[in-house]
Amino acid sequence: MKYKRLLSALVLSACAPLVASAKTTTLLLNSFLSPTHPVTDIVIKPWAERVGQATDGRVKVDVAPASLAAPHQQLPSVTKGVFDVAYQFHGLLTEQAKLNQIAHLPFVNTTSRGSSVALWRTYQEHFAKVNELADVQVLGMFVLPPGVMFGMKGPINGIDNLKGQKVYSIPGVPAKVVEAAGAGVVVAPAARSYEAISGRTVDAFVGYSVSDADGLKTVSYATDVTDVTGSLTAPSFVLFINKKRWAALSQADREAISAISGEALAQSMKVYDELETSARAKAAASGTKFHLADESFTKDLHALAKPITQAWLDDAEKLGVNGQEALEFYKTQAEANK
Repeated sequence: MKYKRLLSALVLSACAPLVASAKTTTLLLNSFLSPTHPVTDIVIKPWAERVGQATDGRVKVDVAPASLAAPHQQLPSVTKGVFDVAYQFHGLLTEQAKLNQIAHLPFVNTTSRGSSVALWRTYQEHFAKVNELADVQVLGMFVLPPGVMFGMKGPINGIDNLKGQKVYSIPGVPAKVVEAAGAGVVVAPAARSYEAISGRTVDAFVGYSVSDADGLKTVSYATDVTDVTGSLTAPSFVLFINKKRWAALSQADREAISAISGEALAQSMKVYDELETSARAKAAASGTKFHLADESFTKDLHALAKPITQAWLDDAEKLGVNGQEALEFYKTQAEANK
C-alpha cells in the first residue's frame, strides 16, 4: 500500500509541470466598433483566433461582446489594465504617435493591404527606434481602404461644392482639408458618425471607405461618391497589448504571436480590399453614382493639403527621423504591395 501511494505521489509530481504548462492564459481584447463591423468581424476576431492556433491553445484571446471604453480611451485603458489588448485609430493619437500619422497623409495610399504593409514596414524601418508608444507593446498596424467623399445632395466635384456646406469628417487630415476648403466641419470618430449623417444635420461626409460606410450603416445616405487619386486619407490603426501581460507570456508564445501579427496582419488586409470591391458594387447597384475627381479639383486639394504634409515632415525631423525618406519609402511600399 505504501509503495502504491509513493508511486502515485511520484507520478503526480512528475505530471505537475505538464499540468502547469498546459494552463491557458486568457487575454481580454476590446473592440470599440460593433461586433458586426468589418474591422471586428474580419480583422480582429480572425487575428484573435490565430493567436490561439499559433500558441497551441496556451494563449486565448477573448473579444469583449461590447466595447468597454470610448474610442479615444483604448490606449489608456490597456495601460491601466482595464483590458489587455486593443486597437486605436491613429487619428485619436495625434500627440502620442506623430510618426504613425504617415498613413493619414494625403495622396500616399493605394489599397488596404498595400498601405498596411507600407505602414508596418515603414514603422519597422524608420519609426520603431523612436518608441513613441512606449507604454504598451505594439503588435501590429493596419490601414483600411482609402477614404472617399460622400455627397448627400449630389456629387462633390470641386471646392465650390464644399464651401459653406456642413460636412461630417473623421478626425485628422480630411477634417483639416475640407475645413480649409471653406466647409463647416462636424468631427467625430467613425463609430459616432451615424447620428450626424442619419439625422441629415450634414450635407456630406468624408474620410472613410465605401465598405466602412456600409458597415457603419451610412452608405445609404449618399447619392454620390467621389474618389481622389491617392486619396485624401486612409484610416489607420495600431494594435497593442499591456506590457506586463506581454512580459508574463513565455518567449515561445510571444514569438508565435509576433509571427501572426506585424507583417502577417498587414498582408491579411487583402480581405478588406475584397470587401471594398463588393461594397462598391452593392452601392452602385442601389443607385449610388461614382466619380473620380478631375485634374482641377485634385490640384486644388493638393494645394490645401500641402501644409499638412509639411507639418508631418517637421514633426518627423524633431523626432530625429528623415521624414522625406520615410515618406518615399511608404509610398513605394504601398504601390508595390497593392
